[in-house]
Amino acid sequence: MHKVWLWGLAGLLAGTVAVAHAADSDDAQMARECPNLAAWIQAKKAEVAAQRKAHPPTQPVEPALRTELLKMSDADQKVRNALIAAGTQNQAAIKAMLAVDAHNLPRIKQIDAKQGFPTRAQVGRDGVEAAWLLVQHADRDPVFQAHVLAELQPRVRDGGISAQEYTLLTDRVLVAQHKPQRYGTQFKVVKGKLQADPMEDPAHVDKRRLAIGLPSMADYECALRTYYHLPAKP
Repeated sequence: MHKVWLWGLAGLLAGTVAVAHAADSDDAQMARECPNLAAWIQAKKAEVAAQRKAHPPTQPVEPALRTELLKMSDADQKVRNALIAAGTQNQAAIKAMLAVDAHNLPRIKQIDAKQGFPTRAQVGRDGVEAAWLLVQHADRDPVFQAHVLAELQPRVRDGGISAQEYTLLTDRVLVAQHKPQRYGTQFKVVKGKLQADPMEDPAHVDKRRLAIGLPSMADYECALRTYYHLPAKP
């Protein structure tokens, strides 16, 4: 078993600027398979576009670091997209993904130890998103993930990171600590089928998701099955 995640989907759920560049083919597939979520995606795209218009990006003060973070996140996504293409149980693709994660982890830890988690002023919005992605996939070091989670908490209040990004990392940390997740964002593939990790008070999970701008569990599961080419629930 292994954790499954896709940056394109993560970008949509976390409310990042990546949603503005989602492929039309992805939209078309989602509209066919998950019509409720397709409407949510279009609304999120409009929201992101409005945010970018209201707050145009400024030149980051550490462009070299931004470039490095983007390069690392691109490598992260390249192997994950290869895993999707090969099938989520393909051992060679899993090995390649884990190798990239192992390569990225010491560097993102070094960056955080030196200066703290990068800010938008330092590396831009996309640089922060890339750094967040690297931490989200730093499953080899759950203590580090928990450290960054605590580091990011005040940034949610001042807009330095989105509530959705913070939520996704929260669930990741809770699952790593063998605790119930809170928002139902973490799944694994078991015998070719999606299985949510245990969650607290599942009867009210959709209410918690709605409060932070995430789609319903049903729509989220539909999106995961669509992206990962997994069978629907029986």
